Amino acid sequence: MAKNKLSFEEALTGLEKSAKDLVRHDATLEEAIRNFETGMDYYNKCNEILEDAKQKIVYIQNEGAQ
Repeated sequence: MAKNKLSFEEALTGLEKSAKDLVRHDATLEEAIRNFETGMDYYNKCNEILEDAKQKIVYIQNEGAQ
């Protein structure tokens, strides 16, 4: 999976799936750890996309103020 190419919506969907899988009562410890790691990857991708969007908005706002 190329997480660098994911859209925000795809990363968020992956994060939601990882969270659901993490709380499964029949998951082994190894599965839970893998789901947690995958969820953190998706979380970080969502955060990266949101930070980029925030920087673009600030830039646009600053350009409009000049």
